[in-house]
Amino acid sequence: MTDPVPQPETIQRLGNAPFPALAMVAGMQLEVFTPLAGGPMSAEQLAAALGVGHAKLTPLLYALVSAGLLTMDDGRFGNTPETDLYLVKGKPTYLGERHLHYAARYQEVMQTAATIRTGEPQVKRDFSSMSPEEFEVFLRGLHPAARAAGRELALRFDFSMHVHVADVGGGSGGLAMALAAAWENLRVTVIDFPPVASIAQRLIAEEGMTHRIDAIAGNIVDEPLPGRYDAAVLRSVVQVLSPEEAGRLLHNLAKALEPGSPVYIIGYVLDDSRISPPETVAFNLVFINQHNGQAYTEGEYRGWLTEAGFCDVERAAFGGGSSLITAHMPG
Repeated sequence: MTDPVPQPETIQRLGNAPFPALAMVAGMQLEVFTPLAGGPMSAEQLAAALGVGHAKLTPLLYALVSAGLLTMDDGRFGNTPETDLYLVKGKPTYLGERHLHYAARYQEVMQTAATIRTGEPQVKRDFSSMSPEEFEVFLRGLHPAARAAGRELALRFDFSMHVHVADVGGGSGGLAMALAAAWENLRVTVIDFPPVASIAQRLIAEEGMTHRIDAIAGNIVDEPLPGRYDAAVLRSVVQVLSPEEAGRLLHNLAKALEPGSPVYIIGYVLDDSRISPPETVAFNLVFINQHNGQAYTEGEYRGWLTEAGFCDVERAAFGGGSSLITAHMPG
């Protein structure tokens, strides 16, 4: 008896896997979920609210139901509790602007084969070539996720005894804003490269938080960090650096922290096996197309932190497939 001929089931499953995500991006771009905050609507009613034709909209609505992002009852579509909380424009928890980030990510990963063939990132982030307007659009696209990370960090840890937190490589300042809003005792300084810091200053001013948060320019990899701090956060920073740059950054950070200060590192971290968590393994394709860095292993982080003088290194899940690594300066 011969073995059965294998069928291309895995190939077909993976070939169809992107479609629910692409439906979500289209729904976010169209703001499908915002009118539904007032209650379920028919396809015709929702199309009228969005100013589009219902014939083309209807297949998308069914795709969003299938993806678990909308409900359907008696021909009327409604938000799920999740989409009502995170994809209704105007709510403080709104994440709809992430579509900018997702769309760019999918296009970039399509360059993976070329990146591997050439040995060079094919969509390398070259911020120096962006106009100020393009750069600001890019940072605003990342802003909702940064704020969400700041809210989660503020819920998990007690910052009542801290005075001055460094948000290293803090980008738009979204994490700093959420952290300062949750803990009124905190002053937060965003430290990033000059073009980033100037945009962060503008976004912080828009929120009316310049009395609590400042954004300053600094070469966080090759120069001592300006100022002294009693806590630090690094979100999505180490993973975009080469191993050598990551080690230098953590050495610079250690010199700027008071004894006993904690550091919170948020980002994609691989298990030492390098085949899990699956979200991080997959997202590494984004990193190799964009940067000279990648998602590093827990063991690599432990080595860099220990060498820089930190102790009590621990790792925990942080949502969205990312990890939180905590460590302290000796007290």
